[in-house]
Amino acid sequence: MHKLIRVGLYGIYGTYNFGCEAIVRGAVNFIRKNFGECDIIYFSYSYEYDKKALCDLDIEIVPVENNRNIFLRAINKALGMANIEKRLFTIPFKKIIDQIDIIFSIGGDIYTIPAYLRKREKYPYYNHLVNFCDEAISRGKKVVVYGASVGPFGKYKKAVDYYVKNLRKYEKILCREQDSVDYLRSLELKNMKFFPDPAFTVRLEQPEEVEKNYIGVNLSPLSLNETNGSYGEKEVKSMASLMDRLIDETGEKLLFVPHVVSKNPNDNDYLFLKEVCNEMANKEKVSFADYSGGFLGIKKQLRECKIVISARMHCAINAVCENVPTIFLSYSQKSIGMCKYVYGNDKWVIKLWDINTDLISKTKELLNDRENINRQLSDRNKEILDYIENNKS
Repeated sequence: MHKLIRVGLYGIYGTYNFGCEAIVRGAVNFIRKNFGECDIIYFSYSYEYDKKALCDLDIEIVPVENNRNIFLRAINKALGMANIEKRLFTIPFKKIIDQIDIIFSIGGDIYTIPAYLRKREKYPYYNHLVNFCDEAISRGKKVVVYGASVGPFGKYKKAVDYYVKNLRKYEKILCREQDSVDYLRSLELKNMKFFPDPAFTVRLEQPEEVEKNYIGVNLSPLSLNETNGSYGEKEVKSMASLMDRLIDETGEKLLFVPHVVSKNPNDNDYLFLKEVCNEMANKEKVSFADYSGGFLGIKKQLRECKIVISARMHCAINAVCENVPTIFLSYSQKSIGMCKYVYGNDKWVIKLWDINTDLISKTKELLNDRENINRQLSDRNKEILDYIENNKS
């Protein structure tokens, strides 16, 4: 009997991040199209949550057990302090690798350095996923990066060399926006190619007409952490004040849209949005999207929005796929590149540090032109789906 190729999905921490759910779903679509009949194994750090969120997919979900042994942690801490580019694995690495023929390294901002670190002359750059994939390649496994934005790595030569040295060994790097391709080309890498974000393949049936009642808003504590290294009460109050201004100056109701519901409060949109809402004078004009249905459930509610403003890029893509005009709140290169891909320019990007000065005027402009932008998005979505259908890896 012919043995099927076994493709492993590894690199994300759980589909409680609805962007990661979209990446898994999109990766399954991509693999089925490119490899035909095969076994797909998703290695999950959030097994109980993930098996429910992905129960409709014909894949095997295997829990990843993380060894919290204090001895291992102490050794890895010492290796980090010494800036050693390898660590001891705290997961059953060999058991994972032995199950698969090809690794799909999946995730979004998984091969990059946060903006607040890149401002320094020197900064930490070790990446568990790079270590994992390098060890897998040394054992004869092929690695494909799928659905990622790659870079930038900053100006610290050791960091740049570390990524270039390892990424050069990968079978293929499928970047979700052209900016990543151009950046890697500037580093003289040749094994990368553009391919649209996995979330563009995750669709519902053609919707019925729904009433547009809201401005959809996704705000993310991670975006503030990535930009500033931290956030606190001051930032929450500032965001609440901005949301009040948004309501006052547009006359619209807001739908707060959580996109990540992590156990870590510093990466939980729902908790952050609740904090913001609690500080608002206009809180009675704010509703919350029901996030219990994950990426697909949120998609249905995004259809009820006149426009969407989103810090999480996959929340923005989710709205764009429903032809909802969307502003990308950018805290990293990925949102700028994705906005250019969707709209053909970066007009509808607001860098997070410019939000207080630019958001109100940009929102009013988009509301005034939303019917025209809706038609443009409808045409663009057809082009994207045609590209995905007619291009293989």
